[in-house]
Amino acid sequence: MKKLFGVALISLFVLGGCSQEKEEAPELIEVKFKTIPETIKVNKEVELVATVTQGTEKVEDADEVTFEIWKEGQTKDQHKKIEAKHAKNGEYKATYVFKETGKYYVISHTTARGMHNMPKNEVIVK
Repeated sequence: MKKLFGVALISLFVLGGCSQEKEEAPELIEVKFKTIPETIKVNKEVELVATVTQGTEKVEDADEVTFEIWKEGQTKDQHKKIEAKHAKNGEYKATYVFKETGKYYVISHTTARGMHNMPKNEVIVK
């Protein structure tokens, strides 16, 4: 009786394992950063653009896109954060004026579809 119960239990696990479908993981979100204009001049307004995609699909429903900006050598408490607004075609934009020449870093903090991506880019202000 115990053997029969053991065989039945093992059969149940084996059959149950075979019937489960494998769940595919969703593609990761990708974030590409650019500035308009590409050449940044001091004290001139520039548009910061993050283009968010997942596979070949443009992400129009990001929960949050924020640009974190700082000049090389600045401490964490000197970083500025600017919220981007959704435009179209997966683009999220914000405007900014760089007050000094030099090398800056921009992190595009992006949360969409249960994922977070935060690429860091370098820009030169002339």
